[in-house]
Amino acid sequence: MMGRSTTMKMRTKLTIAECRKRLGSATDLGGMALSWDSNGPGPVVGEFRGAVFRLHTKKYYKNSFAPFLYGKLTEEDGGTTVEGSFRMHPFIRLFMVFWLGMLIVFGAGALIVTPPAQPGGRARFFAGIVALALGGGVLMLTGKWLGRGDTEVIRTFVATTLEAKDVEAS
Repeated sequence: MMGRSTTMKMRTKLTIAECRKRLGSATDLGGMALSWDSNGPGPVVGEFRGAVFRLHTKKYYKNSFAPFLYGKLTEEDGGTTVEGSFRMHPFIRLFMVFWLGMLIVFGAGALIVTPPAQPGGRARFFAGIVALALGGGVLMLTGKWLGRGDTEVIRTFVATTLEAKDVEAS
């Protein structure tokens, strides 16, 4: 669930320089951190480093679990191949691993340490751990549900902006 990503591969007749120029002029480059403050021309916010880029949709609310397109432009046979994968921001992925890891550590610790003298103490502790695990899962699923159309918006944006066609996966 957490590590699953969707890939994309498209081909265009444009050069890498032209692809970067078109994507750069069609995206809001300044609003990557605060996309709700952006006034760029299109529905997508971007960040570019050479032939590597990251795109996500503009939002007027905070959704840490929304998909980002992490892509790369590669020159091939008089054109450019745009490859990328949709996944959560790396910090959010790391945070979720930390969150679930700490729940496992505390749960294992509670099994090893002798229970407190008060009645129901261990049961309440495990109920709290289960509630935190479920809460994290619900947050992640809600964020993914809120960003359910983002992948298609970004895919259509790239195809339209670069006049690109999908390449069949081999």
